Amino acid sequence: MGRRCALFTGDGRLGNQLFEAAFLDGILQTGDRLFATGMEEFLNGFDWERVAVRNREDTYKRRGFKRWLRRLGRMAVALRLVDGIGQTKQDFASGERHYLLHGSDVVQKRGIFSRFLYVDKGYFQSAEFAGEPSFRLKDEHKAAARAFLARLPAGPRAFIHVRRGDYRHWKIFDRSPLLPMSYYLRGIEIIKAAAPDTQFILLSDEVEAATAELGLSGLHVFSGQNVYEDLAMMTLCDGGIISNSTLSWWGGYFCGRKLPLISPRGWLATGLGFEYPAGITGPWMTPIEP
Repeated sequence: MGRRCALFTGDGRLGNQLFEAAFLDGILQTGDRLFATGMEEFLNGFDWERVAVRNREDTYKRRGFKRWLRRLGRMAVALRLVDGIGQTKQDFASGERHYLLHGSDVVQKRGIFSRFLYVDKGYFQSAEFAGEPSFRLKDEHKAAARAFLARLPAGPRAFIHVRRGDYRHWKIFDRSPLLPMSYYLRGIEIIKAAAPDTQFILLSDEVEAATAELGLSGLHVFSGQNVYEDLAMMTLCDGGIISNSTLSWWGGYFCGRKLPLISPRGWLATGLGFEYPAGITGPWMTPIEP
């Protein structure tokens, strides 16, 4: 059949783009071509050699163009001209309210010109979709984290990623996604039980507030110059405590995993009896109640 050509219009910041790229990495073959929009944060920070990518930067002025591309791709799939693949939606119930959101399955459709593939909008935020991607963080982004770690006392290293910032003003299932500090403190105790001499490294978009709330003696604080340096620090640790953030998820995925990797049970749906996004908890995680 020869090399395939795929079209995908990405959304979100680096953590979301990593999930999107991982899904694409799993369905495309070496040498396939990807025409994309909105994947620039991922492409600027990661080496991805097996797929030839041409990306158009996603700006506010180009949102109309992205919507037009999606309509065109969906029409081509509906007319069975090209192959199509997309993430299905499922019903999530919280109390008396129901939410139709992306689920844990995909649907595929075959077209006449199977060399061409349209990948519909989706974040693909599950451990199964992530698979074992071939891309890796560019080495240039690891220098600051390596220099910081070299100055620490001996012992295993665990990161603590506290997400605040925009989460203070966002709601999902009509609730705030903010995790209580007690979640992080319980995670610290679990890791200490596994390795008492662990050095803990805090990363947060509100470093001063998080440091004060944790009240942990001997805590090391790392603030990278950009999101890639923060991610690099997480990947160079032996384990850690992740927030319900996609960036944190990938920090945990790429870290050494020699220590427990604590995650919030339910993720963005803590205490509701289900997990959202569905399937986001990986088998390498130790989920606990926040």
